Parts: sequence; C-alpha cells; structure tokens
Amino acid sequence: MQKWKKILFSFGLACSITFVNIPNFVYADWNHSVYEEKNENYIGKGIKHEQIRKFTDNGWVNINVIRVNLDDKDTNLDLLFHQNGLNKKARLSELVGQRENMIGAINGDFFSMKTAATIGPMVKDGELLTTTSYTEHMVPTFNLTKENNPFIQNWANSKITLTNENTGFELSVLAVNKESDYENTCILYTSKWGEKTPALSSKLTSGIELIIEDHKIKNMVQAGTGSYIPNNGYVLFAAGQKAVEIGQNFVVGDSIDFSAETNPDFSDLALTVAGGSIIVKDGDVMSDYYMNIKGKHPRTALGISRDEREVFFVTIDGRTKSFTGVRQDELAQIMISLGAYNAINFDGGGSTDMVLRPLGEENKKVINHPSGGSERRIMNGIGAISNAPKVDEIGGIILEAKDENMLMNTSKQFTLKAYDKNYNPIVIDSSQVKWMVSGVKGEFNNNSFKGTTSGVGVIAVEYEGKYASLPIRVIDNPVSLKVFPSKIYIDKNKKKLLKVKVMDKDGYGATVNMNELYVDIPSNLGMIDSEGYFQSSNESGSGLMKVSFGGLSSFVPVVVGSEEEIVDDFEDNNGSFLSYPAEVTGEYDLAEHSKMGKLSGKLSYDFTSTDATRAAYLVFDDGGINFNKVPEKIGMWVYGNESGHMLKAKVVNGDGNSTNITLAPSIDWEGWKFVETAMPKTINSPFKLERIYVVETNTLSKDIGEIYMDDLTAFYPNKFTGSIPKAEEFVDSRNKKSDLRGNSSFRLFVSESISINPLGENGVAEKIAKFSNEMAEMNLFTKSIDPIIKDKFNHSSIIAGAGYGSSTHKNTLFINLDNRKGGLRETNFEQWGWFLKQMENVESKNVFVTLPKPLNFKDPLEEKLFKDTLEKLKTEKNVDIWVVTGENELFSVYPEDGVHYMNLNRYTVGTDLDQFTTPKMILFTVNDDEVTYEILSLDEK
Repeated sequence: MQKWKKILFSFGLACSITFVNIPNFVYADWNHSVYEEKNENYIGKGIKHEQIRKFTDNGWVNINVIRVNLDDKDTNLDLLFHQNGLNKKARLSELVGQRENMIGAINGDFFSMKTAATIGPMVKDGELLTTTSYTEHMVPTFNLTKENNPFIQNWANSKITLTNENTGFELSVLAVNKESDYENTCILYTSKWGEKTPALSSKLTSGIELIIEDHKIKNMVQAGTGSYIPNNGYVLFAAGQKAVEIGQNFVVGDSIDFSAETNPDFSDLALTVAGGSIIVKDGDVMSDYYMNIKGKHPRTALGISRDEREVFFVTIDGRTKSFTGVRQDELAQIMISLGAYNAINFDGGGSTDMVLRPLGEENKKVINHPSGGSERRIMNGIGAISNAPKVDEIGGIILEAKDENMLMNTSKQFTLKAYDKNYNPIVIDSSQVKWMVSGVKGEFNNNSFKGTTSGVGVIAVEYEGKYASLPIRVIDNPVSLKVFPSKIYIDKNKKKLLKVKVMDKDGYGATVNMNELYVDIPSNLGMIDSEGYFQSSNESGSGLMKVSFGGLSSFVPVVVGSEEEIVDDFEDNNGSFLSYPAEVTGEYDLAEHSKMGKLSGKLSYDFTSTDATRAAYLVFDDGGINFNKVPEKIGMWVYGNESGHMLKAKVVNGDGNSTNITLAPSIDWEGWKFVETAMPKTINSPFKLERIYVVETNTLSKDIGEIYMDDLTAFYPNKFTGSIPKAEEFVDSRNKKSDLRGNSSFRLFVSESISINPLGENGVAEKIAKFSNEMAEMNLFTKSIDPIIKDKFNHSSIIAGAGYGSSTHKNTLFINLDNRKGGLRETNFEQWGWFLKQMENVESKNVFVTLPKPLNFKDPLEEKLFKDTLEKLKTEKNVDIWVVTGENELFSVYPEDGVHYMNLNRYTVGTDLDQFTTPKMILFTVNDDEVTYEILSLDEK
C-alpha cells in the first residue's frame, strides 16, 4: 500500500503542473526551429522508434525514425517485395503483413508507376533477384553483407552472360527481371519475377523467348502474351538484333549456363535495395546526386552510423497544410543530425511510407502521414526483423485514453497494453489488474472508470509489479453541448463519425459516449451505430437531428444524398485531342469499353518523347460543357492504368478566368473507379468545363497508355430548408459588473477599430471616447484607429496590428502578436521564439494576448501550438489569460481549456448597424483574483 501511495502522490504532483500533457518546450538550432517535441520507445529488442516534430521558419518537420542495432543477435534487416512475384505492387502495410516477425519498415526503390520495374537491383540471401535497368547504369544502393556489415555504394552490373555450353557462344544480357520496350534488348526472367513473363510491348513488333529448364533449352517461342517461367529454370526474352543472335546461336536442347558479375558481388550480400542518391558520404552532405528531386517533398532515407553498427530508417512528411516536406540537401542535413555517417535516399513523395508495430500491440500501423491520404502501392521496401522469443517476464505496461477529460457520472474507457522483456506484446489477464485513483472519487468496472466527484486526479494501474498512470480531469455542471460535425452532408449508405462534447464554465470539455446521449433522428435519414457513427439511409432527404444530455440539447441539420445530373454519358463524340508540348502524341475517340451504356471516351497518349511537363487533353466541343449553376462536386468513372499521372480538368468562368481542378492526384489504380472532386469556391456560374486531361511533371515517368472515361456527373446538394432551434445560450460567469479591489486593479476599454466615417458623423466616436475617459484607465484596440479619434482618448492605448511587442500595466502583461498573413510564422517567424520566451517568463497575474486577425491560422498545427502554449501557462502558473482577436464576422466570447477567447466583430464602412454588426464596447475590470467584463453595444437604430 505504501508503494501505491508513493506512486499516486508522485503522479498527482506531476498532474497538478502538467496535466494538459503538453510536451516540454525545447529550443533547437536546426533550420531556425523554435520548438521541438520528441517521443521514443523500443518496439522490439534492439529496435527503437523515434518521432520528432520541429517547428521551423519553413513550417513543421515531422520525422519518424526506426533505429536498428545490428549487434543484437535477435535483430536483422530484410528485403520486402510481393510474395507472389517481383512484378506485383502492394502497399507497404501489405508487404509487412506477409512477415510476422517484421516490426518496422519503409518503402524502397524508385519505380515506374506504369510498369513493374524498379530502377535499381535487389538481392536477398545472396540471390540476384533483379539487376539495374541497364548494364551501364551505376545506381546507388544500400547493402548488407552476410556478416551483417552495412554499406552504401554505387552498383554496377559488370557482366551478365548467357552461355551456350555446346558451342561456347556468349550472349550479353541487358538486365534480369526488368520490363523493357526497347529494341535490341535481352532480358532474363526467373521464377522470382512471377508466374509469366511480361506480354510483348506494343512498341515492339516481335520478340523471341527461350524457355530454359534444368540448364537446357526446352522450347523457343515467339513472344506474345507471356510465357510460363519454370521453377527450376528461367525464360530469356530477346528483341531486335538480340533475337537474331539467339536464332543463329541457340537451338532446343542446348545446355545453358547463366552468370552475372556485379560490383559489389551479390553472392556475398544478405540484401541489396537501391535508392535515388547517396546524400551523405563520410559525414559530409553530397551535392552530386544520381537523382535530384528538387523542391520540398515527403522523403524517405536510410542512414548508417559511423561505427556501422546501427542502421536507421527515416521518413519525413510533406504536401499537407502543416508538413511541407524538405529539399534533398535538407534531408541530408537531417540525416547527419540523426547520426548518419553515410546515407541514401529512397523513393519519396506519395511513396513515402513507414509501418511499424507499436509497443504493446499486435497489429502493425502506418505511422507517418502519406501525402496522398493513403498508402501508395510500391515495388519493394526494407524492414527490421525481430526474432527475440516471447518470455514470461513482463517488461512494462502502457495506459492510454482518447482524452484526459471526462464528465462526472459518465464512464470513461482506458486501454491497458503490456509487453515482455523482449518488447513482444503480451495478453493481459484482466483479473490480475489493480486500479487506483487519486484526487477524485469514482468507481472502476474492469478498464472503465466512472467519476463521482469533480476535480483533477490521476488514474493509476498495477499489473505484475509494473505501474502506469494517466492524469484525468472530471468536470461537473456542463453549460454547453456541441456536436461535431455541426452539420452533416453525406452521401447515401455512408458513415460519418460523430463526436459529442460537453463543456463546463471554464471551457474544459469532455467527450460523451453516444450510448449515454438521447439522439432523435428522422427515420428516413439514418441511424447511430454501436461505434458512434451516423449511418445514412439508402434514400435522399434532409431533416434535423436532436442530441441531448441532461438539460442540454444541440440540433444538427442532416442532408443525405445529392441531386445527380449526368452531363456527358460519352455515347456521342463531342470532343477532340490536344497535347502539350507538341512532342506528345495521342488521340481521343469513343470505345466499346464502358462502365455504363455502350461506349466510353478513350484518351490515349505517348509521354516517352520528352522530359518536359506532358499533358494529353480531351477538349470538349463548342468551348466546353455549359453549366448554368455551380455543382457541389463533379465526378466520373475512370478506367485507370496505374500510370501515376494526375487527372485534371479545366473550368472557365464567364469572365474568361480559368481554374484547374484535380480529379485524381495519381491514377494509381487499375480498372474502373469513380473519381470526384469538390468545386472550388472561386468558380462562378455560368461556367464551362473546357477540358479533361492527363498530366505528368516527373521527368522519369515516361510511358504510353490510355484511360477510359464514362458518365461525367455533376452533384447538386440537397438542402436543409427547415429552421434550427436556437441552442441554449452560454452564460459566461465572467460577464458581470465588478468593483475594483486593490491598488493593482484597473479597468480596461477594448474595441476593434473606430473609424471617423460613418460613426464620427453621428458623434459616436466622441461618445466612445468619453465613455473610455470616464470609466477606463487604459485602452486596447485590435487594429489601428483614425488619428483624429485617437486624440480624443486621454489614456494610453495599446494598438495591435503591426509587429509584435509587450508591455506591462500593474498586475497584467499585454502581448501583441501579428497574424495578418494567416499565422504568426507566415507574418514574421521571429515572433514565435519571442512569444515562447515571454510565456516561460510570465510573472503577472493576468495576460492579454491581442491579434489583429481571427484565430484561424492556415496551419492547424501552428494554431494548436499557440493554444497549447497558453494552456500550459494556465495550468502551470494559474495565470488568467485572455486572447482578443479582431476582424471576426460575429462577436463572441467563450472559454476553452481555461483560456478566454474574445473575438471582436468586423464593421464594414457603409453598412447598416444591426444586432449582429453593431461594434461592441468591452469594459474589463482587472483584479488580482479575477478578470471580469461588461459588453456595451452601440445601436444607432
């Protein structure tokens, strides 16, 4: 019992100062970063995962690292490729799922989206699986010897030979297990390739295939749809002059020997996987890249430590609002900072992927943020193997919950995981789990806790002598209820997760399980399933859903389905082909390969003749398809070819301005698929859909192909036409008149801007100034005010909107920040470091933070960091914090996690004043123990 008390006391103390669970702030110097958070833990014996997130002058850098200790006898590396053949693509999670003992992996080599060919070689256990695409190419590779020594080296296919032992004739082979559409080539296919050789390319007129089994030629056939590859042999494909050489020097029955000489020698290697460039060599950043993918992108890389006893995998996210990605030279710098003495980069962009088995879990998960929203199908990868046996001795336990807050007298679920000494997940015997709570009272039911008193506390758990804990906050007397999303627009027979949160008077919110709520939904719209998802019905409609808890209710408009209008069924030809640049060739025509009806539109292209950006267009007749109203979205059926090219459309407004929209960021599927995209807000009716096109910017992605299109459809949303009952109005306990208490107390006048016209003409400006002069000791404005009006105020004024700075008045610190360009970073990154230091050194009782624009940053992670910084200050020092923003559409005041946010409404010159647009005057009474405010409205009506 004494140990329990010690654990609860120590965690309770920690909870009292850090229960919001915000990572400690770390100042770093890499790439001008001002904030870093890092989490690390072992996921297997000798295998550690690190997640590093830095906030820099270029945005967020999100880095995932898997470190592998090569000195651990139970740990190793292995090559990943599809178990059904090298010619098949699969998602990294699928490849990892084929190996039970693989607990972490990244994607590997670059490859053609159209074909099944990686750029470089692959070796596994001394077997040459595939060579480079061309004999003369020197391709960067990562290699691991059979003695477990890693190295990075440019790979060369010195000599690949097929020898006729009967005649001594030696045939030079171009590559092993690669697809080719070039004349005068000779490719050898082993059973590792797949069941059959590739079909003859449409660019080749003919070819020969030798079927070789048990080192003898069993057959010689014309290349066509592909030949079956014997398990104990291989097939040699030849075209052009190479086919002539075969015809002249080989016959059925000849004895054959195949040999390959490579540098490094593949027979000495446990594995080889190729990459794009050697980016770090002997501790220095390289600049002479074999492949230089310019710009900021998601990246994948592998590093080797100086002592060559550690290999680590790295992914860096990009192409999102928060994660921009990095340049190739920045990737090299990051690899050095992580400990790389030598490093190589792998395929990046949409291919960047990391999968691992989280500590204490059986299932493996994608741990990074793929830029396309989901995993891309790839050719290969490299992973970390753990052969450490499961042991009885427990290594530790992990306690998790979705959030820390809960509502009194409702249940909260906790997840308990355990792992053994070798970091293998183990099954928990729930009868041996002991639960404890401190700071609040409540009841346990297995892994569920119901708080019966409010306050801040700690949940602790003990299992087989191991302890874990989590801070909790139990809130009582909720004053508002919110449903997320607040409006539901959903297609028929679809699911959308609902989240219901109740808030107390200080803005601390707790999620409530759907089964503890009363939900009323019109029967024709759908239902709530057991997991809290709204499941829409199979018919279109709209209505109002009511969600209630206690005396609180919220009403959510629900719209199911859309009005669909087929604007082109591709049964009649109404378009023509156009290309860019002129070197691109192709055609557009109708084809008897349809998804609906009898015909579809076939768009063919040849992107092999130039390295420039290439596009093949279907240009609709008469300037485009006319739209008299703007749909919510457009879509169509597309028969994909796995080319990886983008599929886009061009829309032209009536004023002649055009907008390009993306129907699919990557044609990475084969067969029919319905693709759709929302119409941008910039498009006005009437407009024309001028063209649909396939486009490629990557110089390496060259192919000949075609796609088919059917049933181009416009979607016009159903509308909710009913009225929405007004939700219960939140009554802020701080909105009250208070007396000044003490020498350090004062009154503060706060306003958006005050312009001389039209307000000044009616004497309103003088009225406001008179009020401030009589009632307040100082003023705060969220943006500049007219100099004529400014002179009417007798007391000092703080004016936000240009730069950043701070000042102190009695017991209060005033901080001005500038977010006029959509965030603090984009406006002036230097203010972030200054702001964080200001927060660390706060000694005042109260803090007012003022921003000229609404708190709606372009970067959602930056906005979260801003709020987390304030919540951390509130929790650690119990400072009363107020955030005042300007230029909001509507006036509002609300608390969130202990911080008050006051959004002043924008007033547009020349508009009539009404109850929504009338500028608000706010009078704060600032005391040491509490800050309160009064709202006084100017109503000229």
